[in-house]
Amino acid sequence: MNAITPTQTKPADGNARQGDAPEVIVSYEPATGEELWRGRVSDIDTAVKTARRAFPAWAAQPLAVRMELMRRFANEVRKDFEKLADTISRETGKPLWEANAEVENVINKVELSIRAYADRTAQRKLDSAIQGMMAVRHKPHGVMAVLGPYNMPAHLPNSHIVPALIAGNTVVLKPSEKAPASGELLARC
Repeated sequence: MNAITPTQTKPADGNARQGDAPEVIVSYEPATGEELWRGRVSDIDTAVKTARRAFPAWAAQPLAVRMELMRRFANEVRKDFEKLADTISRETGKPLWEANAEVENVINKVELSIRAYADRTAQRKLDSAIQGMMAVRHKPHGVMAVLGPYNMPAHLPNSHIVPALIAGNTVVLKPSEKAPASGELLARC
């Protein structure tokens, strides 16, 4: 893990040593080496338990409600567009135009996922080979874990989070330890 606790000095190679268990993760701008973000390490057991408790109520929400909440999420991302793009750019070292494109993809993924869900999950009744009818139904699975990568810290996790939430699942996001600020901003939307 490439994270440094406040009491450690940053090793020359930027990597924490084997056995280090930081209570705090610090994100540094690759271009300047300046600290960009500092946050506490989350308790994964608590996060999963919380997601499991939320699952039945979330899965019971009508599909139309889940879709509307995803559209509201897209609107929140629109409101924080510049802040999220700037954070992605600074945290990953991407040019701002590329970070802007990533945030645009986060927004666009919502409507794309809504259309895809409708196309892929409509209830169908088909003639069966054994002279009967069979039905295909889709149901939520539960808690989904999404691991965020460093190179696309908002778009790639969002590409899994939005469809999972639309389908009625709950999600635990583990952002990249090299881009935690981007993951936190995405989650706050």
